[in-house]
Amino acid sequence: MSNKTKISVAVITYNQEDTIAQTLDSILCQQGDFELELVIGEDCSTDRTLSICQRFADQYPDNVKLLSGPHNLGITANYFRTLRACTGEYIADIAGDDFYSDDNAFQKQLNYLLSHPEVGVMGSNGYKFFVRQNRKDPGLNPIVTPETDQAKQFYFSADYKGGVYFKPVGMMIRRQMLDVIDFDEIVRRKLPVEDYPIQAIWSQYSHFACLPDLLVTYRIYKESATFVPFEHPKYLSYHHGLADTRRYLNELFPEDACFTEQQLQDYEFYKEFLLYLHRLQYREAGQLMKRYKHLAGEPRYCQAQRFMHSWLHFVAFHFYKEYAYRKQGIEAL
Repeated sequence: MSNKTKISVAVITYNQEDTIAQTLDSILCQQGDFELELVIGEDCSTDRTLSICQRFADQYPDNVKLLSGPHNLGITANYFRTLRACTGEYIADIAGDDFYSDDNAFQKQLNYLLSHPEVGVMGSNGYKFFVRQNRKDPGLNPIVTPETDQAKQFYFSADYKGGVYFKPVGMMIRRQMLDVIDFDEIVRRKLPVEDYPIQAIWSQYSHFACLPDLLVTYRIYKESATFVPFEHPKYLSYHHGLADTRRYLNELFPEDACFTEQQLQDYEFYKEFLLYLHRLQYREAGQLMKRYKHLAGEPRYCQAQRFMHSWLHFVAFHFYKEYAYRKQGIEAL
């Protein structure tokens, strides 16, 4: 039996036949003084992803554990299933369309965690790879130490604007961080993302840290599971789910609740208003305003109200917002 520290790597994948092999290769070529376990959560893909993963499992039977099944579980349930199957003292995770850029990434993160017992969540700095433009930009996560960590303030502040403190790529955690997450409850509530709630919960129990080394590459493209444009069939349910995620966090940590129910409804209203604005559906936007009239006085409702005085106001706001989206590069990803 090996006395080396065991690192498990959780990889979730679905219909990623073009990228999954690079992801798995980047894990299996990691160098260092540790035992490696690779756990792949393959979520009933309709392309060649499963056969590619099976090839790796057959080639590395002592290191690779392949989880598959007859039904698609969805991102959150698949991610939690994969985490629970990990047996290492430390657990890294990466999606099936991202990859490690440094063959010593695990050893560097492990060394830091071994010397900083107060840190439970280790992020990775790295590259953002804009697939459509074939461009890699360095700089992925904030470079923080236990002394400069702001994860709790990031998630539990009235200034929270969405997103995650660390991009969900190449993180490494201590195994005991899993003990503070009620995986079944998150799945039962059908929360749309897994990284936001668990990072917020972890921020209540441990410090975060991130090395400056460029350890990973994070692909950004329109088909990414983290990109939910107006045209996406789950656009509205996704944003309602984000509001429900905050409601869940309010229940867990009432002393740190920073958004009222009225504010959460204002968020949900505005996301739906923007959808009708994008589609130039003036009548539907007006009906929405009436349905949410109890929000009069809330900032997003008031902003929308200003552009509902007439059809021309509405159209002008439409072109303003469409220009803003394109300028930010959202449509070009």
